[in-house]
Amino acid sequence: MIIEKITMFHVQLPMKFNFKTAKGSLNLRDTIIIKVESPNGLSGFGEVVAFTTPFYTSETFADSWKILEETYLPEILQKEFSHPFEIHKFFRDPLPMALAGLENALLDLYFKERNKNLIAGLFQEKLADKIPRGAVLGQMSDEQTIKEIDQLINSGVKRIKLKISPQIGTDLIKKLVKRYPQITFALDANRSFQLTDWPVIKELDELGLACIEEPFDIKDLSELKLLTENFLTPICFDESVQDLESLKILTELPFQTMLNVKIGRLGGLYQTQKAIEFCRQHQIGFWIGSMVESGISKILHVQLAALSGNAMAGDLSDSKHYFDIDLIQPEIAFPNGWMTVPTGIGIGLSVNETLLKGYTVAKLIMTYFR
Repeated sequence: MIIEKITMFHVQLPMKFNFKTAKGSLNLRDTIIIKVESPNGLSGFGEVVAFTTPFYTSETFADSWKILEETYLPEILQKEFSHPFEIHKFFRDPLPMALAGLENALLDLYFKERNKNLIAGLFQEKLADKIPRGAVLGQMSDEQTIKEIDQLINSGVKRIKLKISPQIGTDLIKKLVKRYPQITFALDANRSFQLTDWPVIKELDELGLACIEEPFDIKDLSELKLLTENFLTPICFDESVQDLESLKILTELPFQTMLNVKIGRLGGLYQTQKAIEFCRQHQIGFWIGSMVESGISKILHVQLAALSGNAMAGDLSDSKHYFDIDLIQPEIAFPNGWMTVPTGIGIGLSVNETLLKGYTVAKLIMTYFR
């Protein structure tokens, strides 16, 4: 591959509501879009999904932009390579979200040059024709939560993940599980509980939940080996697992585990593919999350959710759920709770470059001609 031009866009997408979790809230999505161009006139797009503050992981938008501008992009412009995964040999101690965004753009271009779909081509397997929608609800009043669930049910959703924290307690969760027996519920605490709160988490085990995601604020996953009581609900891991070494620890824990797969957090599809293969080999349930991202990144997660073996519907909602307008066409949509999976070349659909430019507040262009 030869890249002769790279453009990096700082995009701001206004959100339709304030999305609140145990660790922060979001009503404007700053994101980085990377466009790579080859001498043959083709281009590829990727998205860097780091947030402006380190409430999810330590990598921030500013960190990502800086390392891309100063290190990653100049390096890519000066090298020829046969496959995008070779970039993982170029950089030591990379920032995962920055590297993932660049890798995704290169993969989009790579598979366009070969007239193949990115995810189907990478995993060498046929994607499911359709996938179900899984919804996520941030923290809100009890009345608003019930109203939102009713609307989701009317739209065909059957799996809902609720954001929780120690301040919410368990009464609302119990009430919702009883009120909506037709819904599969999952919980996400965003590491807001302490290990000493184990009795509270244990109380939730009787509710038949799909999983409880990231309940504990701990430094080392090995600390969870102390929880030896019988526990039936799978514990799901997200931000605690950022590499394959931490993923391996899940096989040593005394309860059933799951993995929320996010390309940006894992450092790109090279690592994501290895993580999914590991989960398949070790009976770790995996399913697909998202990062309140534009469709440029989310469409890859849609296609990952169409791989065989997904444990449950992903955190994948319509583009219109978060934003008035998305950067892709057609936008992500789940009519009656199901989406037909796009399998076009590269990321599977088109980027609306007019909208991309319209939501851009800053950009950087680098060129290199041999």
